[in-house]
Amino acid sequence: MKRWRLAGATLLSLAALGWVLVGSVWAQGRGQGFRPCPYTPYLCPVQATCKPFDEAGQVVQVVSETLESTMHPGMAVSVDTKTRGRVQVHLGPVWYLERQEFELQPGDDVRITGRGEKEKDGKTEVVAYELTKGDYVLHLRDAQGRPLWEAWRKR
Repeated sequence: MKRWRLAGATLLSLAALGWVLVGSVWAQGRGQGFRPCPYTPYLCPVQATCKPFDEAGQVVQVVSETLESTMHPGMAVSVDTKTRGRVQVHLGPVWYLERQEFELQPGDDVRITGRGEKEKDGKTEVVAYELTKGDYVLHLRDAQGRPLWEAWRKR
């Protein structure tokens, strides 16, 4: 009789353990429902001022920034170019860039492709579509300026 109680208790504890393990595996889904992405395609505020940007240069500084209160902290770099001087390049959210497993440091030679816009004080700010460092290319946005970290896209 004791043997059956021991076997039953063992079976019951294994079933409970299995329930806990299976439940935690099923709980790994997103479970967040649909949330609109706060990032939108880059739209130039004044169409005449935004121009395609394709320049090479050297990274001077890597900074964290937040462009709007609804956005996650982002990463930007200051790049010294030969023809346009120092430009501020907006890359994307820090969480996305960390998952790309790349590293930028001051002194790195890079090539930036994106859209540039001159500010009132004469400085150029760029929203990067691609960043190239050596043989590696970091894709950030598509040709229309839509961020690649946005899961849902409009047609």
